[in-house]
Amino acid sequence: MAIKKVAIEEAVGMVIAHDMTQIIPEEFKGARFQKGDVIDSEDISTLKDMGKEHIYVLSLKEGTIHEDDAAYRIAEKVVDKNINLSEPSEGKITLTAEQKGILKVDKDLLLEVNSIDEILITSSHNNIFLQAGDSLAGVRINPLTIEENKLQQFEDILGNQNIFKVDPFADREVGVVVTGNEVYNERIEDEFVPTLQKKFKRWGGKLLDSIIVPDEVDQITEALANLKESGAKILIVCGGMSVDPDDLTPKGIRNTGAEIIKYGVPVLPGNKLMLAYWNEIPILGLPACVIFEKITVFDLIYPRLLADEELTREDLIELSYGGYCYHCEECQFPQCSFGKI
Repeated sequence: MAIKKVAIEEAVGMVIAHDMTQIIPEEFKGARFQKGDVIDSEDISTLKDMGKEHIYVLSLKEGTIHEDDAAYRIAEKVVDKNINLSEPSEGKITLTAEQKGILKVDKDLLLEVNSIDEILITSSHNNIFLQAGDSLAGVRINPLTIEENKLQQFEDILGNQNIFKVDPFADREVGVVVTGNEVYNERIEDEFVPTLQKKFKRWGGKLLDSIIVPDEVDQITEALANLKESGAKILIVCGGMSVDPDDLTPKGIRNTGAEIIKYGVPVLPGNKLMLAYWNEIPILGLPACVIFEKITVFDLIYPRLLADEELTREDLIELSYGGYCYHCEECQFPQCSFGKI
C-alpha cells in the first residue's frame, strides 16, 4: 500500500480512501466524508472544522485489501443463520438478528481469530435474547488495510465453523399445572396463569391448557400426564416448590418418570426452580417468586427451551455466574448483567 500524506489545501480533486467521521455534539455523529468521495474546494472549511490539516491518499498494492472489503469478507464467514450484515460504515459492518431468538457465540473461536493482528470482531454475550433487528456484533480491521495473508490465516482458523448464530424461538404449546389447596378451593385467585400469559407474549409460546389441582402428588402427576397427552410440548408446574411439608410439586414431577436435571438453580430470584425432561418434553417447576418478581430464573431458562435447546445440569450451574439480579428500580433486562456468562 502506498500512502501519501497531503495537506488539505492540496487535496482538491483527490479521492478519499476511507470514511472520515464528524462529531457535532447533540447534532450529528457519522461519516461526513466516505470512501470514494472527491474533495472539492468547498470541503476544505469542513475538514478544518473537523480538525483535519492533512488527509491520506492511498493506492492499494497487490495483496492488500481495503477495510470495507476486508470487513465484509470477515463478516460473511463468521455468521451462520438468521443474521443480517449491514453495509460498511466507517470500515465497520454491524451484525443484526434477522428474527427473534437467542444469540449463540463460540467464545473460544472468537478469541482465537481476534488474536490475529488487525482483525477486530466485537461480540455481545452468549445466550442473550434478541428481537428482530437487534444488533449483536461488529466487524472491522485496523488500520485502513490488511494483508491478504492475514485474512487467509483467519479463514484457515475458521474453516467451516461459525462464530455467531441466532437460534429462533418457536411458538410451543405449553401446558400449565397450578398447585395449591388455597387456589383449588378458591380461597385465593390464581396469579400464575395470568403472569405466564404475559411471559408468553414477551418470549413466545402459547397456553394449550391449564389445570388447577390440590396439594396431592397423584393429582399433580395425573395433570401433567393429561397435558402431555393433549399435545403440550413444554410443561410447567406452578407453586409447591419450597421445603414446606405441604409443597409436593417436586415429588409429583418425579412420579412421572421424568429425568430430573436439577432441583435448585443458583440464580436469584428463583433458587427453587426444577428442570426435568419427560422424554423430549421439558418440565419446569416454578417457585412463587415468578409471580412477584419482574424477572427471575424462568426468564433465563424458558426462552432457551423455546429455541429447542436441551439444557444440562452444567448449563444450569453455569448460570450462577451472573445469576444475581440487582432489582433495579427500572428493569433493563435483557440489557443488563443478569444471566450473562
